[in-house]
Amino acid sequence: MNTVYRINEISMTRDLKPDLREITAGFTDGKIFLLFETNTWKHCWPLIRDFRPIPELNILVLEPGEEHKNIEQVLAVWEILGRKGADRGSLVINIGGGMLTDLGGFAASTFKRGLTFINIPTTVLAMVDASAGGKTGINFRGLKNEIGVIRQPKHVFLHLPFLRTLDRENLLSGYAEMLKAGLIADPELWQDLKNFDFDNYSEEELGRLIWRSVKIKKDIVDADPEEHGIRKSLNFGHTIGHALESESLHAGHPLAHGYAVAYGMLVEAVLSQKKLGLPSESVIEIRDTITRLYGNTPNTIRKTDVLIEWMKFDKKNRDNRINFSLLEEIGKCRVNVEATEEEIREAMQNSV
Repeated sequence: MNTVYRINEISMTRDLKPDLREITAGFTDGKIFLLFETNTWKHCWPLIRDFRPIPELNILVLEPGEEHKNIEQVLAVWEILGRKGADRGSLVINIGGGMLTDLGGFAASTFKRGLTFINIPTTVLAMVDASAGGKTGINFRGLKNEIGVIRQPKHVFLHLPFLRTLDRENLLSGYAEMLKAGLIADPELWQDLKNFDFDNYSEEELGRLIWRSVKIKKDIVDADPEEHGIRKSLNFGHTIGHALESESLHAGHPLAHGYAVAYGMLVEAVLSQKKLGLPSESVIEIRDTITRLYGNTPNTIRKTDVLIEWMKFDKKNRDNRINFSLLEEIGKCRVNVEATEEEIREAMQNSV
């Protein structure tokens, strides 16, 4: 394979077509199904379209955006798989951002009790977050990833040239998950990410930072695949972040996942200071970095009671107690930290 880096089933590559031909060699053309969303169909499919002569009817283009990460689009995938005779010898290739790889992986994992699938994430967010770890799922009743299963893809390809198709907002959305990786596990990565120059960088430089972030997640997932312990550290920033996402979806103005997580990390850093004694200079460092990259926290953060209601649906909760993964220090995370509603309100108010 034409890889830059590789860990087991995850590869970073500069030349995707020969890699795809190699990994799909055991499947017939008619048994390979490709899933795109409209943006990746337009920008990414031309870069790999002749890797195999896949029948046109085996290609499905879905609507983009978190608001379309729903059962209706899963039904559309199941419909084409059923109509085209997909069986346990079929392969689904998901080419897109985190929404697409989550949804496509879920559809493949549940059709005929599980088809083989490959993820080709096309955004920084999907590369460092959604593609690794085997989580699949869709939103339901306005709740983020409420329905899903954990099932590993056959392979994940991170294709460096796809980074050229991204605008700054999409780069920053993925960058938040990279910042999180440094904050929970690697202070050196955090410092390198803080100092990264978004106005003057090389594809290779960004690729190295992405790979370091992926490796952190991969190591954590391998240590705790079912999320009973350390894997919960990957949720730092997500209890608040998912609440912000859910409320923004409900209001009809979806907030990008990475931006929601960035603001969530800011609030949860404040909460970490109260609950675990995270040093005040670390809180200021995190606050300054996030506001410089993502701007001030949105006005939605003032809707404390509404956001707390969304948090009560968080999958980490037990016995109706809101559960967090918080920082003891930069590079060290503690999981299963409960916080009262009053403590959460105070942290949100102090983050505005």
